Amino acid sequence: MSLTQPVTTRHDASPEEREFVLKQIYQQVIERQLYEFEHKQLADLEKDFIKGKIGIRHFLKSLAVRSVYLEHFYENSSNMKFIENACKHFLGRAPRNNQEIQKWDDILVRRGVGALVSEIVDSEEYRKSFGYFTVPYWHEHRYESASEYIENERLGHEHAGQRGWAIPNHYQHELHIDCDGGTCVREEDKLTVEPIQKTQETLDFSSDTKITARHIQRLSACVKEITDILSLYPQPVSQQEIETDLQQKVLEYVSATNASLLFKN
Repeated sequence: MSLTQPVTTRHDASPEEREFVLKQIYQQVIERQLYEFEHKQLADLEKDFIKGKIGIRHFLKSLAVRSVYLEHFYENSSNMKFIENACKHFLGRAPRNNQEIQKWDDILVRRGVGALVSEIVDSEEYRKSFGYFTVPYWHEHRYESASEYIENERLGHEHAGQRGWAIPNHYQHELHIDCDGGTCVREEDKLTVEPIQKTQETLDFSSDTKITARHIQRLSACVKEITDILSLYPQPVSQQEIETDLQQKVLEYVSATNASLLFKN
């Protein structure tokens, strides 16, 4: 996630202080800390920054054209979504409107990523917001409309790739579509989707029961729903909590006797 508080440096900052600032830059621009092999790819750039040979703005412009940034945010992304992420990373906000997106897109298409990021980092808005010694961060500013506020809120809490790499939040809001999970669905379609009808009958497989195609179909549905349950755990939880949920789901498909066999220690 992006930074929400300013992190600053100064001309005479120590190497240790600059290393701290470097981590904050990665948190803002890459939205995470780098892996070891990625640090190796940026070794020359990091060395110059830590020694004070280059400042934050120079580092940002150079980082934007390195593979660490391009592979994650540009190569598998539409131009529009890349522009949205670039605004998030380097200006701390979402694009304001169609006109701004089109302006950035024209620079991106004609002159490339480096020119786009340089245009942003050299802009008057960037200088007023962050100056020369502050890492860009997600900050409060005046919203021109309710739509702009909503789009900023969504983007500010969005993990990289959470809503896919094709349609920016601005157009999702305009088109009334929801791209959570990376798959875009019209909002009216979400309201008309009928819930899966669950049967109360359970399957009891005795030793002489022949498994039919119908059995396999129902067990496949059970496996899918169990997979959906596991996907709801974004952080480590106890084995007991998971097993309780799974047992409740399995009991909708098989008898209690057979279900107990699945969960024996």
